[in-house]
Amino acid sequence: MGLTGSPVVEAAQVFSGVLEKEGVPQWQCRQAYQAVKIWLSMVPAEPASRGRSWPEVLEDFDGRLRVRHYSENTVATYLDWARRLSQRHPAVPQDAPEASRQVQEFLNSLVHEKNLSAGSLSLARNALAWLVKRVLGFDLVLADKGDSHHSRRLPVVLAPSTVRKLLSACRDPWDLFFGMQYGCGLRLGELLDLRTQDIDLVRCVLTVRGGKGDKDRQIPLPPSLRRGLEAHLTRRRVVWEDDVRKGFARVDLPHALGRKLVGADTSWEWQHVFGAHRPLRHPETGELRRWHPMEEVVRLALRDAARAAGVEGRVHPHLLRHCYATHLLEAGVSVREIQELMGHARLETTMVYMHVRSCGPGRQPVDLLQANT
Repeated sequence: MGLTGSPVVEAAQVFSGVLEKEGVPQWQCRQAYQAVKIWLSMVPAEPASRGRSWPEVLEDFDGRLRVRHYSENTVATYLDWARRLSQRHPAVPQDAPEASRQVQEFLNSLVHEKNLSAGSLSLARNALAWLVKRVLGFDLVLADKGDSHHSRRLPVVLAPSTVRKLLSACRDPWDLFFGMQYGCGLRLGELLDLRTQDIDLVRCVLTVRGGKGDKDRQIPLPPSLRRGLEAHLTRRRVVWEDDVRKGFARVDLPHALGRKLVGADTSWEWQHVFGAHRPLRHPETGELRRWHPMEEVVRLALRDAARAAGVEGRVHPHLLRHCYATHLLEAGVSVREIQELMGHARLETTMVYMHVRSCGPGRQPVDLLQANT
């Protein structure tokens, strides 16, 4: 008796995804998917974790996540939780009860020893459930999921005048960088991944490719940023032309485009809008490339600007995205429109800004009493 149900479909999807990533035509991928399903249904079933070590399981975990085009951040986070589980339980579980016991004990330790928040605990549980169900092939049964209480934290928002003071304290090119993040409400990763072809200066439109949830969206580009962006792209193109001569211009392309579009990985259209100050080593090939700035460099630049501007409290890039949404709401833009601009999958996510918007002077009950006296 061979494999049945979801394991067969899972394995066939993995194989089909690998072929698709390598540029194999869609009809051949579908044909391979059906062939693998038939073959696996005839192969004797065996526990997925039997005879495997944790390094082998983690490598399989990494491969399955990448085949499904999970983002780099998600892959890194899920693998990190799996490694932590392997460090606490060196033996790979051989059956469903053992896998459930290990995960339950690990989650309990995160609550009692690490005092993790409900959000972090939920992320760990999701990562380990993915590991157990789709990699080890076991059903996960948890007696206590640890999700009985979810706290809701309101985002911190700065006044428009404070944002203006913060951006004025940024040095070039960070004034444009953070100006675009505030002016378009971009996530930090979306702004770092932005390519030159994603900006239409004629229509004043910016396109986010493969945002959260692997979704594209378009955002109006504020006219006040257009002149500065034109000047920045002119300087950026000069740097790119010099990088082409020196061999630093190669960039990573999504999926299989590196093989399908010959020479595109060094073309101007695929260059990052914001390049690093100096070429950096590629983590896999070791070659020097003009990468986008590292996240820590970006965060440090904003903290320095906040210190120079005298802005107190914790200032981080995502704070500017919160300010963008809140200030749009205060300007009278509908919540539905803000949801589209922000790229939120659920309206409830956008509704949180209803709780931090300012009503403005003279609109509070006590102010109305004073006005009527």
